[in-house]
Amino acid sequence: MSDHTATVESHFWRQISRTFVNWSLFRQIMSFVLFLVLWSIIVVAVDYFQQIPTPKAVFMALFELPFSVVFINMLKSFIRVLAGFFLGILLGFPIGVAIGYSKVAKSLIFPAFEMVRPIPPIAWIPATVLFFVHIESQIIFLTFYGAFFPVVYNTMGGISEVDIRLPRAAMSFGLNKRQMLWKVILPAAMPQIFTGMKLAMGITWILVVAAEMMANKGGMGYYVWYNHTVMDYPHVVLGMGIIGLCGAICSIGIAWIGNYFTRWQRIF
Repeated sequence: MSDHTATVESHFWRQISRTFVNWSLFRQIMSFVLFLVLWSIIVVAVDYFQQIPTPKAVFMALFELPFSVVFINMLKSFIRVLAGFFLGILLGFPIGVAIGYSKVAKSLIFPAFEMVRPIPPIAWIPATVLFFVHIESQIIFLTFYGAFFPVVYNTMGGISEVDIRLPRAAMSFGLNKRQMLWKVILPAAMPQIFTGMKLAMGITWILVVAAEMMANKGGMGYYVWYNHTVMDYPHVVLGMGIIGLCGAICSIGIAWIGNYFTRWQRIF
């Protein structure tokens, strides 16, 4: 067989492989399979970890409760996370734009932000009792607080770091400040803005779980904590897995929206 024939045949089989096999998806599935295999081996082989439930025990726990129990708790957490997340965007995005675009707004607002930002969200839990009567409002405030600062700072940073040549070029075409903001600066800052949204979503899930564990008002945090108190560890791990899955779904949704608004480049 000549070298040319061998090259053509190799190219043919590569094209067949690319057409019928999604290797990226295959590697992702294999990563999950290897994780489960490693989990099973460690639980069986290491005495120190034998109290941890196996993947099989966690999977069987999914069928021990009515689906409605898990679904209702998952839905409660989703509603709380999305409520706080969208409130964080609704207030954080315009404030971040103002700080990043206006020197006057930055000098008026930014110093106060720098004083409040280092306060851990968990430290606000006692204060929420004073601010809000209903526990549901307290939980949503904590998720809002977790989403607010990442949105503000990434919006501010994205606008501040826009290449100076872009607004200068826009000025040469006669754009005013309002047009420059909406047509040049914000589109250029979108990748970092959506990065902030992804960070915000991760923090809101952390806070909603912590708040639900203490509030005892349903949700996946309550589900995990309750099963811990009754020492039902397969359901504890099951709840942890569902929380991780919900967070991943939210992150994928933000990435999909981000890719739509930044079609000229893939940011995730």
